[in-house]
Amino acid sequence: MVDDQHQSGRRFRAASAAVSILLAAAIAVLQGCSSSPLPSFSASQHLSADDFRQPGTDSSGEPTPISAYIREQPRAPRVQIRSLTEDQARAGVPGVDAIVRPPTPPPPPDNGQAQPRDSVPPQPTEHSIDPNDLTLVDAKVGDLNGLPVLARNWLEPMGARLRAESLNKGMTRTDWRNFAAQEINARLVGDLRDELFLAEARSTLTAQQKAGLRVFLSRFEKDVIRSNYGSETRANQSLLRTAGIGLEEAKREREKGVLIQTQVQKKVWDRVQVSSRDLRLEYERNYDKYNPPAQAIFRLIRVRSDEPETVTAITEALNNSPFLEVADDDRNLSKNPAVRPIPDGLENTNMFGPKDLQAAAVTLSPGQWAGPLESGTVTRWIYLDRIESESHSLYEVQQELRQQITDIRREEEARRYLLRLFERAGITGLDRLVFRLVVIAEQWYYEGEDG
Repeated sequence: MVDDQHQSGRRFRAASAAVSILLAAAIAVLQGCSSSPLPSFSASQHLSADDFRQPGTDSSGEPTPISAYIREQPRAPRVQIRSLTEDQARAGVPGVDAIVRPPTPPPPPDNGQAQPRDSVPPQPTEHSIDPNDLTLVDAKVGDLNGLPVLARNWLEPMGARLRAESLNKGMTRTDWRNFAAQEINARLVGDLRDELFLAEARSTLTAQQKAGLRVFLSRFEKDVIRSNYGSETRANQSLLRTAGIGLEEAKREREKGVLIQTQVQKKVWDRVQVSSRDLRLEYERNYDKYNPPAQAIFRLIRVRSDEPETVTAITEALNNSPFLEVADDDRNLSKNPAVRPIPDGLENTNMFGPKDLQAAAVTLSPGQWAGPLESGTVTRWIYLDRIESESHSLYEVQQELRQQITDIRREEEARRYLLRLFERAGITGLDRLVFRLVVIAEQWYYEGEDG
């Protein structure tokens, strides 16, 4: 029961797969993203202790993960991804040399007067940090609609796939970078889509709808607990084992799925209507698809004329057995059916090159055969198996047409809606965020050949 509840909570993702593709196009429209291959990556950065604190906190506040950066190496070794606090960095970490020191003060103004000894800027010591020897532990690479994007948390779910793809034969480093950029961009697009839909849905909830949502989530929680013999502890353990999340997080995921699905239903799906006139016009545009020309299905027997015993054997077999059975004889050189379209009828269509074969074919009715027909080095027999004429009326295909038109219009409506949300949210810098994540992913996961 728990699995079913979580699957239903994520049905929106399956129902809106096409929306992600359109959102990627929307990002390109708004930001002018380039589709050209990624350039070579190189970066270096000097950090201090203050860089490891979130805004508004001081050294006495709660420890926060530190960030460090490394320049690109020709082939970066695989490293363990770790999150360190400032105190841990000061104490020293095996395999990572971290020296935290205050920033160098600026030089005093040159006013022509001698400066006191203690005003001289400190000189580099033997403990100065070489940026070429830094190791990337973790990094905040940007924000997604106000939410921080930490490289470690964000890249780990796709790390195994990125590493496996780098080992594919024939994939160059440049190819892998482009692959990684596409994968990262697709996930960013999906996350951003969900966040925008969720924020929009919450902002439009009435007091009555909020109360109804609380009741819905309370019932969901009770159902999960009831399915685990009334034990909240057992429910938590079951969810952690099957879905990797606890009960509270499951409630948040359930709430998120319901709100997003409701928003898409209201802002996209409910605005799409397909009329009878739309169905008729679409049917007329695709008339040939639903009313293809008739086609004749022939079977041929072809043997070498310089093998008279084979010709005689086939002739005697046809006098005693059905044509289709004889056509399966190993001595037949033409075992595959010959399919010929006949838009103007059998008698008015040129179906075969040899004149004697063409002349015999137009005289046949289904179930009849003619031969032997000797032409050059081969002798043939021809059999008309059947004539297929497949035609579908508008009534027969209206459900298929309605679904096709609905899907197209929903994609178009979703694109317009997402563009409005993008403009309202002022989304910018997504291409730079993708670039930074690709740089880090290459250091952590790329194990292919150099070059």
